[in-house]
Amino acid sequence: MTFLNAILLAGASAFLIPLLIHLFNRRRVVTVRWGAMHLLHEVIRQRKRRMKVEQWLLLAVRIAIPIVLALCLARPVLTALRSLGLGKTSLVVLLDDSFSMRAPAAGGTPAERARQDLAQILAELPGGSDTQVLLAGGVPSPLLDGPTTVPEEITERLPGLSGLAGPVRVNDALQAATAALARSQNAAREVAVLSDFQAGDWQAAADGAALPALEALLKQEPAPQVTFYRLAGDSAENLSIAAADLSAQVLAEGQPVGLRARLRNHGLKPMQDVVVHLEADGARLRSTRVSLPAQGESVVHFNHAFDRTGEHSLAVRLEGDSFPEDNAFYCVVQVRDQLNVLLVDGDPSATPLGGAADFLELALAPYESASASLKDLVRATKVEARRFREEDLRGKEVVILADVERLQGNRLADLDKFVRAGGGLIVFAGPHCDLEWYTREFHRKGEGLFPAPIAGLQRARGAPARILQQRLTHPAVLYFNDAHGGRLQDAEFQSWFEFGAAEGVKPVLQLDRGVPLLLEKAVGRGRVMAFAATADAEWANLPLQPFYVPLMQRLAAHLASQDAGAAWSTAGSPLRLVLDPAAAGTAHELRDPTGQMQTLQPRLEGGVALLETSPLRAPGIYQLSAAGRTRLFAINLDAAESEVTPLPAEGVRRLAERHQAAFVESLDAWRKLDRTRRFGSEFWQPLLLALLALLFFEVLLQQRIARG
Repeated sequence: MTFLNAILLAGASAFLIPLLIHLFNRRRVVTVRWGAMHLLHEVIRQRKRRMKVEQWLLLAVRIAIPIVLALCLARPVLTALRSLGLGKTSLVVLLDDSFSMRAPAAGGTPAERARQDLAQILAELPGGSDTQVLLAGGVPSPLLDGPTTVPEEITERLPGLSGLAGPVRVNDALQAATAALARSQNAAREVAVLSDFQAGDWQAAADGAALPALEALLKQEPAPQVTFYRLAGDSAENLSIAAADLSAQVLAEGQPVGLRARLRNHGLKPMQDVVVHLEADGARLRSTRVSLPAQGESVVHFNHAFDRTGEHSLAVRLEGDSFPEDNAFYCVVQVRDQLNVLLVDGDPSATPLGGAADFLELALAPYESASASLKDLVRATKVEARRFREEDLRGKEVVILADVERLQGNRLADLDKFVRAGGGLIVFAGPHCDLEWYTREFHRKGEGLFPAPIAGLQRARGAPARILQQRLTHPAVLYFNDAHGGRLQDAEFQSWFEFGAAEGVKPVLQLDRGVPLLLEKAVGRGRVMAFAATADAEWANLPLQPFYVPLMQRLAAHLASQDAGAAWSTAGSPLRLVLDPAAAGTAHELRDPTGQMQTLQPRLEGGVALLETSPLRAPGIYQLSAAGRTRLFAINLDAAESEVTPLPAEGVRRLAERHQAAFVESLDAWRKLDRTRRFGSEFWQPLLLALLALLFFEVLLQQRIARG
C-alpha cells in the first residue's frame, strides 16, 4: 500500500486524545461498608464486568475514529490489488517508428530499446487491462485493429516493424491517440509517447508552439495520465541524400534524363572521397566521388538514356556510412514513344511567332522545328479555334487552349468528356477571351472545367510582376528549385488575369503581387491547368526565357502521365490510385523492395475504381501487377528524418511539465512512476464508509452506557 498524501498520516496521532482523557478520568473507588452490602455483592460483580467491557470498547472506537480519518485524508492506494486483476487500466501507446529511431546508440538503437521496454511495460500491466499501439511515424496507424487485453498480440508484432516511416506529425499523432482513448473501457486511462523526440519533429512544440490535440486529450473525462518516454540515440553522425531532381519524368526513347542529387553530411567531421553510384533498373551504371564538409552539402549530376519504352527505375546510392537506410534515393521515369498534344490557337497569324500558340508549338517540339535528327517527346498538332472539332481530340492526351475566345457548339461538352476520362487541359488566357463566358460557362460555379472565375485584368504599374521566389512543391516544377533548371524569376509580366476564389484548386506558381499565375484542378480522372497570362510574348517575356521550353514540356508531360503517378513518394504514406472502373474486379499484386507480395482489390467509388494500400514504409521500388501490366512506384525516406539529433532531455522535460505530463528516460523510471500513480484502486472510499460506521456505533454505545 502507498499513500498519495502520506504526510496527513500524522493526523492519526489524534488517537491519543481519547486515550489520555480516559486515563485521566478513571474513577477512584472508595470502599464503604454497610450492612446489606452482601446482598448486592453478586449483582454488582456481574454488572461491573459488563461495564468494563463496554468502556474498553468505547475507548477502542474513539481511538479508531481519528486513525481512520487520517487514513482517508492520506488517500491510500492498494497497488497490490493490480496483481489480483484489480486496478485495470486502458493504455494507448504512441510508438515512434520513424527512421530517426534507428540511429546508432551504445545500448541499441532507440527503436530496439522501445520494443524491449514496451514488451516489459505490457507484461507488468494489471490483469484485464487493454492496450492500443499507434505507429506515430508518417500517417499515424494502429498496430492492431483495436485494443487488446492480450499483450502477446502486440509483442509478437513488434519485431516486424520496419522503423522506416516518415517524421512524426506530433499533432496528428496525438489526435489519433485521443480518438483511440475515447473508445477505452476502463476509468483509469493512460497515454505513453515512446519516441527519440527528434528535434525536427518536436522543436516547435518545445519552443512554445501550441499542441491543441494534447490539450483536447487532457480535457477528456476522466483525464488520462500522459507520459513522455524519451529514448534517444547518442550519435549525430550521418550521411544522406537530402534531395534529388529529375530533368523530366516522361522521356522519349534515347532522350537523356538528368538526375541531380544533393548529398548532406549531418555530422561534425568532414568526409572525403565519398563514393556515389548511379543505378538504372537495379543495375549499377557508373560512379563518382565527392567530398562533404562537416554539416555541409555537395551536388552530383548524372545523365542516362533508356533505349526502350516503358517504366524504368533510377537510383542514386552513396557509400561510407554506418547508417545506410537513407543513403539511396529512388525514382521512376516513363519512356514513351510519343506524347500527343493538341494546340488550339485562338489568335492565329501568318507572321512567324505571331500566333497565340506559335511559341508553344516551338517549345513542345524544338527538334522538329529545328529539323534536328533527335526525336521530340511531344508531337504537337495545331488547329485554329474556329476549326476545332470533336475528331481532333482522338488519340490526344493533352489539349492546350491559347487565347481562345470561347468554344463554339458542342466543343465544350466534348472537351469536358475528354478531361473527365483522364485527359489533360492547359488554358492560356489572353486579350481575346470572353471573360463572361469563361466565368459563366467554362467555370460554372466550380462545376465546369476552368479552375476559377476571372475577376478582371490587372496591369503592372511601374516594375513588372515576377514569379514569386519560393520553394516549389508541385511535381511539374520541382526541377526549377535549383538554379541549373532556370531562374523562373527572370520572367516579367506586364498584364495578367486575376483569378477569383475557388474550392479544390491548387496553386502551382504565384506572382510576387500575391496572386496565382498557374492553377491546377482535378476534374474526374483528368486535370486542368490555367495560366493567368498569354502563351505568347504579348503580355510577358515568359516565352523568351531559356526555361520556357523545359517548363512547357514538363507541364505537358505531367498532364499526359497522370496514371503513372509521381516520380516518387515519401515513406509512411499509403499508395492511392484512381483506375478505370473496369479494373474494380481485377486483383492487383504489389511486390515490395524485399520481395514480399500482397494482393489488393480495387473498390468502386464515385464511378471510378480506387486502389489503396496500407502505409508503405520500406524505401525502394514497388511493383504493381495486374492483367499482364506492371507499374513501378518509388518510395523514399523523408529527408527530414536524416537529421537524427534529438531534443535534449531537459527540453523534453520542460515540454512535459508545460502540458501536465510525466517524463521518464528508462524502464526503471517508468516503473517508479507507475508505482506512484493511481490506477483506479484508491482505497479511501471503503475507509470513509468505515469511519461513518464507527461514528454511528460510538453514539449507540455511549447511549447504552448512559442508560446504565
